[in-house]
Amino acid sequence: MIVLAFTIPLLLFFVIRGFLRTRRSSRTYAEFQAGQIAWQLGLDLVEGDPATNLAYRVANPEMRRSHSVARPLEVRVLLRGTPAGLPVEFRYEYQEMTKDTFTGSTQQVTFGCGMTVRAARPFPPFEVTSRQLPHGVVEPLRALRAATTGRPEIDAAYSVTTTAPAMAALLGELLHGFAPLAGSGVHLIGDGRGVTFVMQNRGFPFVGTSLRHAVLIRDQLTATARGVGG
Repeated sequence: MIVLAFTIPLLLFFVIRGFLRTRRSSRTYAEFQAGQIAWQLGLDLVEGDPATNLAYRVANPEMRRSHSVARPLEVRVLLRGTPAGLPVEFRYEYQEMTKDTFTGSTQQVTFGCGMTVRAARPFPPFEVTSRQLPHGVVEPLRALRAATTGRPEIDAAYSVTTTAPAMAALLGELLHGFAPLAGSGVHLIGDGRGVTFVMQNRGFPFVGTSLRHAVLIRDQLTATARGVGG
C-alpha cells in the first residue's frame, strides 16, 4: 500500500509534466502551424487542419494516439494560391503504417514536403543541391548530367545537374537569392513545369529550419520559375 501511495502521485506527476511540456512546445512552435504558414505565404488552406504543426509533430493530437494496421496515421496539408501572379503550392504529407510480419510488427514512415511555383512555359529539367553544410549533405533525387554555371562562387556552393547546359548558366544568375539558406541547405527540383523547394523530415533541408524562411523561399522560387519559364 505504501508503494502504491507513492507510485500513483509519481505517475500523475510525469503525465502532467508531459502534458504541460507539450502545451509549451505547441505555443513555442505555433509559427509552424499550417494556418500560420498559409497566412505568411498568402495562400489558401485547401486541405488539412490549420492547427497542424508541420515542424513539431508531437504537438499534434493525432501523434499522441495509438496507431495500428487498421488505423494508420495520416497527416496531409495542402496550401495553394497566386500571391505574385504564378501558382504556388505547398504540400505536406506524413504517414505511419504498421505492418504485421512473421517476426512481429514493423512501422513504415512515408514523408513528403515541398513548395512549388509553376512556370508559365515549359523548361528543361534541372536539380540544384547544396554542396557543403555544417552538419550533413543534401541528397539529390534525380539522375541528370552535372553542369557548371560558369560562376565560380555558385559552382562552389551548389551542385547543378540538368539536361541543358544553357539552363545551368541561367541558374547561375538566379541562385544568389538563396544565399540566406546556405547554412540549412537548398534543394531545388525543376521538373519542366515548376520549381520545387524540397524539405525533409530527416536530413537537409529540414522542414523546421526551412519554414523559418518560408517567405524568402516563396519569393526566390517565384523569381526562379519566372527566370527559367516565364
